[in-house]
Parts: sequence; C-alpha cells; structure tokens
Amino acid sequence: MKKYLIILIFFLLGCDLLENKPDQVIARLNDEFLYNSDLVEKFPKNLSKDDSLLFVKNFINNWAKKKLLYNQALINLSKFEQNEINKLVESYKNDLYAFSYQEKIVKALMDTIVTDSSLILYYNKNKSNFKLNQDIVKAKYLKISKNNYNNKDIIKRFRRFNNNDIDFLDSISMQFSSFYFNDSVWINKSLFFSKFPNFNQRLKENIVKNKLFYKFEDSLELYLINITDSKFKNEIAPYNFIKTTISQILINKKKLEFISKFEKELIEEALLKNEFEFYENNN
Repeated sequence: MKKYLIILIFFLLGCDLLENKPDQVIARLNDEFLYNSDLVEKFPKNLSKDDSLLFVKNFINNWAKKKLLYNQALINLSKFEQNEINKLVESYKNDLYAFSYQEKIVKALMDTIVTDSSLILYYNKNKSNFKLNQDIVKAKYLKISKNNYNNKDIIKRFRRFNNNDIDFLDSISMQFSSFYFNDSVWINKSLFFSKFPNFNQRLKENIVKNKLFYKFEDSLELYLINITDSKFKNEIAPYNFIKTTISQILINKKKLEFISKFEKELIEEALLKNEFEFYENNN
C-alpha cells in the first residue's frame, strides 16, 4: 500500500478535451500505468463537468483497486491456488474462443431454413409436449365514445364483420379510442382483457367459454368485444400459437447437429494431416 500512488489530471476531464489530448499517463500504480486512451474508450457522452469529474475519479479508483487486489492475491494465494485459478482461466479462454468460432461458422455456413412441413410434422409428433400454461383467445375489440352518432351502425358492422364491414371500420378508425381487429391470431386472455375496465371474473369466463359477442359501457366509453375462439390452460397449444417455438427448437437441433458434424470433421482432418494422434494404453 505504501507504493500506491494515483495521479489525477483534472484538466483532461472535459469529454472534448479527453478526445483531443495525445495519449498520456493519467494514473500510476507501481510500475503499471493508466492512459488517456483507456479512459476515452469508456467515457460517457454529454456528461456535465461535475459528473465528468466524478466519473474520472471513480474510473481511476476502480482501476487501482483491481490492480491492488490482484497484486495482493499474488502475494497471499499459494502456488497451488494460483495454478488452479490459471487452469480455470485457460479453460475459460479456450471455451470462449471455441464458442465464438463455432457461432461464426454456424452463422456463415448453417442452413437455418425450416420448412412448414417439418414444423407441422414435429408438432403432430410432439403435441403432448405443448400444453398451454395460460388461457388464450382469438378475439377482437373496439372502444369508442358512447356518444358517437354512428354507434348503432358500428355495433352492427362489428358483429357481422364481413369484408365490407372491415373496410368501413378501418375507414373510420380515427373515431375509435382503441381497437384490435386481428382475431386470426391467438393472444393471452389476460392481456386481451387488460384493455378494459375490471370485469367480473365469472362474466369474463362466460364470455370466453361461450365465444360470445359482448358490449358494455361506462360513463364515457362503449366497449365491443367478440371472442371467436378460445383454448385453456393445460390444453394442447394450437399449432399457430406454438409455431415460432417449434421453429426455434428445430433450428437449435440443426445447430447442434451441424456443430457435432463440424467438430467430427475437424478431428478427422487433424488425424489425416498427422497433426493429432492419440496413444493406446499398453498397460
């Protein structure tokens, strides 16, 4: 600790000044130095003068603390303990390099296309594994001022919802407080009903279970709801709801197979080139 010395150069603190200064020492700890360029790489943009001062001071102190702790560890940890740590560091470094290289090879060479037929085949073979952990619905809703002059026609068109009705509702959508018409997509039931004032739970279950059209109003708004389909927790998830998940499963399987084949070919090539050999134990 006696040799611990930090030299702060406060005239470097402005971000512009830091970037324009030549690379020079801004702190020293024994024979190790911290340079201006080390700080510039980490320096946040648009800091005030006071925040810049604080950032630089903390950055230099943290740099010094890490160096001091490392130096103390070299003194106080046994050779055996240091060797074990070095083994872990080397193993982690090897794993990190290997992983990064594998990811690069996978990105460059692996075919990530998954056909619809393979998705459907996998779904049909593994349906029992895809049970819902939530209630889901296909549904649409519309929220509009209860005093809107056109509400009677809007209600009729919302219930019928043929192509002409959809075009009409789209054309006047600026009148709606909010709406959701994509009832071909499965969504979380709780998320859907969160768009409305608190529902009686029994009423909500009845609307969902019986796939009802329902309208109600409060002091300001008219709400129109239409549940077109529903599935419940622990039922088999519909294919369209789980399709993205299945796609990711199949891509991950292809990735594992690709990496396994790639690693096998690496070993075989090293053996052929006599770069790698192993010796049978004759004992």
